[in-house]
Amino acid sequence: MDFDHPEVTALEGIEAFRNFLISIGMPKNFEELGAKAEDIPKLVDTLCYGDGRQETISGFVTFDAEDCRKIYEMMV
Repeated sequence: MDFDHPEVTALEGIEAFRNFLISIGMPKNFEELGAKAEDIPKLVDTLCYGDGRQETISGFVTFDAEDCRKIYEMMV
């Protein structure tokens, strides 16, 4: 953990997770998954509002629909 530059730690964590996905044969981006940028609104809608869910996804941190959209856009 780089306490002076936590973004460095975050980026290293992202890279480690990406390498893990590759190692187990999982798709690591939209292209490998067969998804497209135009699929993002439907993905956000399903994730945030499907099955009667509320607008946020909660866990270690809480994400709203806009947060989820931004995460999906990073995968394109």
